Amino acid sequence: MIKDEVKSEAGFGGRESGESVPPLSFRGNFTHAIDDKGRVSLPAEFRRILSSHGEKSVVLTNYISDEARCLEGFSLKAWQEFENKLRCKSRFNPKLQKLENFYLSRAAECPIDGAGRILLPTHLRIYAGLEKEVTFTSSIYGFRLWDKRVWEFIFASAEQALLKNPALFSDVDL
Repeated sequence: MIKDEVKSEAGFGGRESGESVPPLSFRGNFTHAIDDKGRVSLPAEFRRILSSHGEKSVVLTNYISDEARCLEGFSLKAWQEFENKLRCKSRFNPKLQKLENFYLSRAAECPIDGAGRILLPTHLRIYAGLEKEVTFTSSIYGFRLWDKRVWEFIFASAEQALLKNPALFSDVDL
């Protein structure tokens, strides 16, 4: 099943066991404003991590999390690793084609400028409904960008679910 194969084999930034280089890990959440030209500052902590790995750009694409639209972001190297893993799959697999049509076709490489900003492509800003303030949140494989209001709703919903069921995350199996 391609969904499980992609999920288990193509972990962005994931390493095979025995490799000594740890994957890029972003942590936290940060809110920044989009300027009139569609640029936004990457959080300083994210820039530090990217810079320490020699990264000068990120890749953004559309994403859906908790039934809400957002953008997903990765280091260029992590994105290239993902693409390489997908190249090993059958190009005729209909699930892979859907993944390509939804996820890969919208991906954009965004160079980090001298001020630590990236230009958010218009098609991605529109897709995720990013207006003035965006919130960057960490994820296991990279980071996400949300319209600030959407993120606040998503976080509050997760918090309410956890308050109702303190064992909510027990199935994550850590």
